[in-house]
Amino acid sequence: MASTSAKYTAKVVAPASLSSQPWWPHLNAVVNESYSNKDHSVFPPTWARLDPDPVQGAKGLADELGARGLFVVIFDEEGSPVACSGTLPFRGDNWINDAFKKSDAELANGAVTETSESATPSASSTSIPDWETCCFCVHPSQRGRGLAYRLVDELSAVIKSTGAKRLISNFSIEETGPFWSKLGFDVIPGAGGKLPKGFQTNRRKEGLRAGIHFGMGAKVL
Repeated sequence: MASTSAKYTAKVVAPASLSSQPWWPHLNAVVNESYSNKDHSVFPPTWARLDPDPVQGAKGLADELGARGLFVVIFDEEGSPVACSGTLPFRGDNWINDAFKKSDAELANGAVTETSESATPSASSTSIPDWETCCFCVHPSQRGRGLAYRLVDELSAVIKSTGAKRLISNFSIEETGPFWSKLGFDVIPGAGGKLPKGFQTNRRKEGLRAGIHFGMGAKVL
């Protein structure tokens, strides 16, 4: 895995700069293609991880990551983006249950649950112990080449340099729990939440066709 992923390069950017990056329209499509293989008995076919319009997609992701978030992009040898993940200060053990009550921007910028000591870092904090992944994906054509491990390594390096102690993952228990275990994340007992049937990301679109249970894992840095 290391020898394969070494052929790729990584770049860290501020979420607010995404819309100005020349490669962003390509990556916006990559993200949506990476998340497209979903069970339509749960996810409506109209759902996409990001807005298909690159401008709106960049804005939505920047709001989700917040002012303190960071974004890591991996490029292939031709310079095309093929994998990515954002990271932001941990939003708390049960932030998913608050998704109905707060916007992405509110959650990312500190309006989080109070169940975690690291859930409400001040805007001036230089050392935030717990960070979490967001929009973690590898394009289907690039899977099996160690890029998920490479993403975890890149995320860990960038937050560890600020004093971080753990990287947190949020995952659908039914779909991707074993995947995160392979990446070195240990399940956090009792953490997670549920998006119930009918949950909507956009009131003009169909909601979830079935509930989804989420767990959380932690990787010590």
